[in-house]
Amino acid sequence: MIFVIAFIATFISMLCCKAIKKPAVRVILGMVAFFNILIMILAGSFIYTTKYKIHDVASYTSPDGKYELLFQQVGDPDWPFGHTHARLVLQDKAGTIAKYSFDIAADGANASSDLCQVTWKATQVEAVISGEEQNDNQYILYFNGKTESNQLDTRFGI
Repeated sequence: MIFVIAFIATFISMLCCKAIKKPAVRVILGMVAFFNILIMILAGSFIYTTKYKIHDVASYTSPDGKYELLFQQVGDPDWPFGHTHARLVLQDKAGTIAKYSFDIAADGANASSDLCQVTWKATQVEAVISGEEQNDNQYILYFNGKTESNQLDTRFGI
């Protein structure tokens, strides 16, 4: 919503800048347009950082070296004390095979490699994700691109 308002104000300021002949008014409208653009850039970078930026948490390579599993945090945890948004990405030399997005109930903490335990199998990789306020979740990413998830009855493997 802030982007729409700032865009409209900037657009109107720029149009008025062209139409109005008085230099003082043109300077003021130009400054309004400049500050609106600055606000849009700052708000956009804040939203990108908190909602969409990918933070690599850990990387796990298969024993044969063909596959790599990336554990990534997406944005920042919800404020205050909310879920951490994360994803698992299975890759090979050719590119991405599978992605699985999920939330971690970890009391607003950032994701860390301590929350993920990885087991490599012949046709899949299994990742168990733990959180302070949730049971463990098992995510299975198959080498053919399929994904699967299971909620376990354990917490931190216990």
